[in-house]
Amino acid sequence: MLDSNDEAIWHHLREFSHMPTPSPFSQVFYEVIAEYATDSAAAEASRELLSRFLDREVFYYRQIERLRSKEDVTIADLESLAGKRSIALYDVIEEATDADSQTTNGEIARQLLLAECYYHVEEPEKVVAHLELALADGADDSIVHFALGYNRYRLAIESFGTTIRGAAEASAHQHALFQKACLQAVSAFQNALTGADNDSEIYQWIARVLQTAGFDEAAARALDRADDLGLVESDDGEREYPDPGPITEAEIQQVREFFKRSHRLSDLWPEDDDGEV
Repeated sequence: MLDSNDEAIWHHLREFSHMPTPSPFSQVFYEVIAEYATDSAAAEASRELLSRFLDREVFYYRQIERLRSKEDVTIADLESLAGKRSIALYDVIEEATDADSQTTNGEIARQLLLAECYYHVEEPEKVVAHLELALADGADDSIVHFALGYNRYRLAIESFGTTIRGAAEASAHQHALFQKACLQAVSAFQNALTGADNDSEIYQWIARVLQTAGFDEAAARALDRADDLGLVESDDGEREYPDPGPITEAEIQQVREFFKRSHRLSDLWPEDDDGEV
């Protein structure tokens, strides 16, 4: 029988599934957190923490919808709402940091929730740290591995990307560190492979990261493993690969039809990897 926090959690998740604004990937990630938090072995503190977080998230997205319906929305309106959300997220971070998980599943839920909060306040280094802790505790879910790969790559781009793209200024040491960071992202993406049809999308991410790091032959092999790549032929018959560039939020939010609680990456993936919304 569901307790009051369980009921609130799944009620909020049903609300999210009918909202057009939340990231579909976040919707599925919330459900992964909920499965650990509402497991019979999880502590009540985990349920309460997630329930409060989702309550604040629902409020935030309702406010976004309210602003979208207005004709005279200002930059100040958007900045005010974003600022209030950041405050709410940091409140959750503080609560989650001090929470006593008591059980393994409760601890996994806590770490995943911290990772999600830090993602939205733009602190990828902490996102990576909490995802790694969740995986170390047993969160062996392809979505979690994928999130780790994504955020490791994002962190590599933010930490080294500007310097590496200006190759003349990049030292051999900096370039080696960038390549190492990219290979760590590839390792996480490889752990997300399940043998299912959605592996093709993961191989595309692997190829993207490898090409960005300068491992063109390995990137080509990864592309060869992927299905439905949409590669084009150049005038001389050579295959041309899309410029990888940094990952954008648009590439996560432009998705295929979201199948509720499927937890398959192919259900979250954009039909066209062109960054358009």
